[in-house]
Amino acid sequence: MLSRLAEFRVEGLFGLYDHRIKLNLEDRITIVIGPNGRGKTVCLKIVEAFFRNRYRYIAGIPFRLAAFYFTGGETVTLHQREDGMEFAIKAPGRKLITWSPSVIDERLAREVRRYVPNQWRQISPDVWEDQTDGEELTLLELIVRYPVPAKVAAALEERAPAEFRNLVGAIDCHLIETQRLLVLPPGEEGDGTYFVGYPDQRRRRDARLAIKQKASTLKAILKDTLTKYANLSQSLDSTYPLRVFEAQGSANLSQEQLRQELSRLDERREALMSAGIMDADYRAVKLKGGNIEPGVAMALEIYVKDAVDKLDVFNSLRARLDLFKELIDRRFIDKSLQIDRELGFTFISKTGTDVPLEKLSSGEQHQLILLFDLLFEVTENSFILIDEPELSLHVAWQKTFIESLKRIIALNAFDVLLATHSPAVVARHFDLAVELGPVE
Repeated sequence: MLSRLAEFRVEGLFGLYDHRIKLNLEDRITIVIGPNGRGKTVCLKIVEAFFRNRYRYIAGIPFRLAAFYFTGGETVTLHQREDGMEFAIKAPGRKLITWSPSVIDERLAREVRRYVPNQWRQISPDVWEDQTDGEELTLLELIVRYPVPAKVAAALEERAPAEFRNLVGAIDCHLIETQRLLVLPPGEEGDGTYFVGYPDQRRRRDARLAIKQKASTLKAILKDTLTKYANLSQSLDSTYPLRVFEAQGSANLSQEQLRQELSRLDERREALMSAGIMDADYRAVKLKGGNIEPGVAMALEIYVKDAVDKLDVFNSLRARLDLFKELIDRRFIDKSLQIDRELGFTFISKTGTDVPLEKLSSGEQHQLILLFDLLFEVTENSFILIDEPELSLHVAWQKTFIESLKRIIALNAFDVLLATHSPAVVARHFDLAVELGPVE
C-alpha cells in the first residue's frame, strides 16, 4: 500500500517559528492559515522541494529541522548544520540511514555558467534566477533545460539512498502557484511552467495563454481516449462472428432485459454525443415487437456486452468532463463551456456567439486553469500543493472552492495541502484548517 504523508513539521523557520501541519487523511484536504510572514508558502515550497529531490534548494531556506512523517511509519528528518544538511531516514524494522547532499562548489557553477544564457544569475549555491522574469531553477533543473557536457552533468547528479528514493518517488507531488495565466516554454513546448510578470515586448513575442494550452491538452486527451475506443472496437469486432458461432446456446438475459440494455446503450451514446466526445452519426438499435429468436437473442447479448465494454472506455473521461462543465458553467456569467474534439473546449455566450479564450477575465482564466489541472492533469494518489487558490476569484467562487475540491477528489483520489488568506475559503471548513499562528 502506498505510504502517504501524514504530518510535516519545521522548527526554527526564519529563526522564529515552529510549525506542525497534521494532514487530514480522511478528507484528503488540509488548509493552512495564519498571519502574513509566518511561512505558509515557504512550508509548501519545502514540501515540494523534498518530494522533487531539490535538496540544495531546501538548504537555502533558514530553518533548524524539518520532519516528514508517513502513514507507513517512515520518518525523514532534515537537519540544517553549518557544514551542510543531513537527512535521517527511519523505517519500521530497519536501521537508521543518514545522508548528506554534497555542496556545489564555485568551480562547478562557473563551468555550468558557460553553457546557459546570460539572463541566468546565481542567487545561492544551487539556485539560479532568470533576470527577465524571476523564474528560479536549481542547477540540476538548469542542465535539463540547457545542454551541458556529459561530464558536467554527471558531476551534478547525486543519488540519494534507495530507501529515500523509493519512499519519495512513489508520491507525485506538484505545487500549483499563484502565477498561472501565462505559460512560456523556454525549452520544450508545454513544460507547464506558469508566469505572469513578463515585460510587454517578450510577452507578445513568446508568451501564450495557459488557458489555450489547457484546451490543446484536452484535445489530446479526447483523441487518445477515442483511439483506445477504436482499438478496442476493432479487436472485439474482429472476433464477434466467431464468438457468436461458439456460443450456440440460449441467452442469459430475458428478452425484456435485452431491450432495456439496448435502450441504456442508446442513452449512453446520446450522452457522449451531447458531451462532444463522440460523433453524432450513430443510429439507435430499435427492435420490433414480438418474440426474439433464440439465436438472435444470443447474438444481441454478445453485442450488448461488447458495446458496454467499448463505452466503458469513456467512463472516467466523461465523469471529469461532466463535472468540469458543471463547475465552470456555474461560475461563469452569460457564457457556457462547450467540449470540442478539434479545439478541446470553447465558450459560447448566451446570445450564441463565440467567446475567444483570451477574452475571458483573469478570474475566469485562473479558475478554469486550476480546475482543469485538478481534474485532468493530476494522477491518482498524487500530493497537490496549492498556494492561494482564491487569487482573482470572486467571493462567491471562494465560498464554493472546498466543496468543488471534494467532488474532484471523489473522482480521482489525491491529497491536497493548500495555503490561503481567504476567510471565505475556510469559513465552512474550519475543521480542515491548521493554524500557523493566531488567526482572528
